[in-house]
Amino acid sequence: MTNPLAEQENGYNLPFIKEELLAPIADAWVYVSAKVQPNEHVMVYYDFPARQLAHLVAKRCLKLGARVTTLVSDAEMGAIIMDHAKTKDIMRAGSFRDSQIYESDVVFVIRAPVRLDVMSKISAERLAEATVASEHVMSDYRVNYTRWQLIYWPTPAEAELENMSYEEYVALWLQAGNQPWDAIEEAQVTLVNKLDAAATLTLIANPNDADEQRRTKLTMSIADMTFINSTIDNNFPGAEVFSSPVRDSVNGQLFAAGRYDYQGRIFRDLFFKVVNGQIVEATAVENNDELQLLLNRDEGARYFGEVAFGTNPALRQRLFNGLLNEKVGGSFHITPGKAYQDTIADGKHVDNGNRSQIHWDITVPMLPSYGGGQVLLDDQIIQQDGRWLDPDLAVLNSGL
Repeated sequence: MTNPLAEQENGYNLPFIKEELLAPIADAWVYVSAKVQPNEHVMVYYDFPARQLAHLVAKRCLKLGARVTTLVSDAEMGAIIMDHAKTKDIMRAGSFRDSQIYESDVVFVIRAPVRLDVMSKISAERLAEATVASEHVMSDYRVNYTRWQLIYWPTPAEAELENMSYEEYVALWLQAGNQPWDAIEEAQVTLVNKLDAAATLTLIANPNDADEQRRTKLTMSIADMTFINSTIDNNFPGAEVFSSPVRDSVNGQLFAAGRYDYQGRIFRDLFFKVVNGQIVEATAVENNDELQLLLNRDEGARYFGEVAFGTNPALRQRLFNGLLNEKVGGSFHITPGKAYQDTIADGKHVDNGNRSQIHWDITVPMLPSYGGGQVLLDDQIIQQDGRWLDPDLAVLNSGL
């Protein structure tokens, strides 16, 4: 008789990380980042391969006297629904799945993309429908009305892209999460004050490349914008300062080497020409047609909703994982799409008014190994080749 069973390596049973190494992350997440309180409603929303951290987080919240509910995500099932369901059912699936978040005070989201290509065959139209289905609760309510936290669990697929063993990749991830957050936050106060006092920001990367199209130079107004000091407030591993550029003020060109992922599409070597805030020309060496569809999804997709600096001293290399990549010390990221809708007092803003279905962080390192670069405020250099020049920012230069 033929054996009816088939062995399949699907990545759902990843090796567990030693608990003594993972416990500090769970502690920081629950007690420092989210500040969970008794009787609060906590949602733990996780991909099954990341269940180890989900369990540690749930135990800590329950010991504090919080109420815990969970949602377990299956990306392959999500892809099946998007690919085969009617539009009405795509909309309903998103609203049914996410509705519990309306009852939550704290939302922990733990993603583990074991298959990087799981959404790659879904049409752009279906992806847009799924985005609309979950936009209000996941992008609006969760971000604006809950204390939300997000982690991307390290996976073998990502390690392979980085030409690292899984053990090496996990060690990098753990190191990035084990940083002197208080000292980083204090240094970032100084950086935020500099940025808030400036009117113009110039970003330069890889300026001496023989191919002019592989250089980056963007200028923008940041007048009346406020930069946010973020360590592990929402993302873990953390460390960035972010705001929005004045919407119509961005000019120049951006070149982003390497692979960048959005909704399961992997793009490589991105080039944008920007005029008065709008991306008027865009190319990608890989998936160029999909890039055009993404940037044409709505008007706001061709304008920028965020500009930020990564400041994590443990991360000094370009990475595929977008959440890690945007935290690389000595990098900036700029975001086609939706701005965060936070408004700061005294007439200063982090929200430039740009609205879109997409929010896509594109990170460019300015470190010597990537061709160097500069950050200028009001035409004065404040960062050279990834190193901040102010001695008060020295902790952010660790490892350089």
